[in-house]
Amino acid sequence: MTTEPSPETDASDAPSGGPLAREGRLAERQQRRRARRERNRGRILKTTAVLPSLFTLSNGLLGFAAIYLATRRGIDAEPALLGVAAWLLAGAMICDMLDGRLARFTRRTSDFGGQLDSMCDVISFGVAPPVLMLRTVLGAVRGPVGKVAYLARLTDVGLERVLWCAAAVYVAGAALRLARFNVENEPDESAHMSFRGLPSPGAAAAVATLVLLYDHLLHINDGGWLFGPWLLSMDERLALWLCAAISVILPVMTLAGGLLMVSRFRYSHVVNHYIRGKRPFSYLVKMMVIVLVAVVVEPFVAAAAAAMVYALSAPLTAAWLRLRRSSRPLPAAPASHGKSTPDRPEP
Repeated sequence: MTTEPSPETDASDAPSGGPLAREGRLAERQQRRRARRERNRGRILKTTAVLPSLFTLSNGLLGFAAIYLATRRGIDAEPALLGVAAWLLAGAMICDMLDGRLARFTRRTSDFGGQLDSMCDVISFGVAPPVLMLRTVLGAVRGPVGKVAYLARLTDVGLERVLWCAAAVYVAGAALRLARFNVENEPDESAHMSFRGLPSPGAAAAVATLVLLYDHLLHINDGGWLFGPWLLSMDERLALWLCAAISVILPVMTLAGGLLMVSRFRYSHVVNHYIRGKRPFSYLVKMMVIVLVAVVVEPFVAAAAAAMVYALSAPLTAAWLRLRRSSRPLPAAPASHGKSTPDRPEP
């Protein structure tokens, strides 16, 4: 006479094909997975991919070096190297572009790499650009560019406070943008065709290219890069006027960049959308013509114009679409085919 297994019987004592055995094996498998996940979490720093992390750290270190070179004026009266600092930000952008691709190429993407990338981006694209803006504009107002009549009047309206507020908005916008990106980020490459809000490297490019153009015009008589014929014939007075104009545009772009980073406008990923993947031969020819024209005419002007157009493209496109919708005539109401009721006489 056989006895039925009691409820207290362990799952391993039940028949191999019974439901209790299957539940026991499933619970044991889940427990092993949790233990493996805990071990991997404990060894994450030991198994981090070296090459992508080096590029990410280089991004942050270049941003730190840019801050140092932009603030050298207060250290033993050393001149601030604004142009070199802007070039270092360009190098940080290249490192930021390569680290993610290297991680995906080597199949070493991880949450640690994403967090490290955002922390370095805060330094290079969140703090360094407004510091460059502050030092550039204040140096322009208090230097030879301040002799321009209209720019000299700005020193009496609390200019430094206004510039600091614009820089603070940029820093706060960059921090919020990167924190939101960490939450919404997906490792899939197809999810990186566009961004919600202006990417922090795009905002930094709008500031850094303007600083490069300012530094280029300020040293126009020092034998720098002069490709455009209109620059060869430019006198010092016109160059100072252009530097004064950049000094006014620069804080406006810094403020706009900080606000656009936390906006909901859609921005396309330049590399993934326009360069990556297979394209027709005519597309390659057009891209080469555009690059050659930009280099021959004036690379600094072309870079500043391209960065500003990209930063302002999404809000201008949205405004244009809304204007077109509002100007479009409303569809006519359909005519009623039923019997019309006579108008009631007024009392």
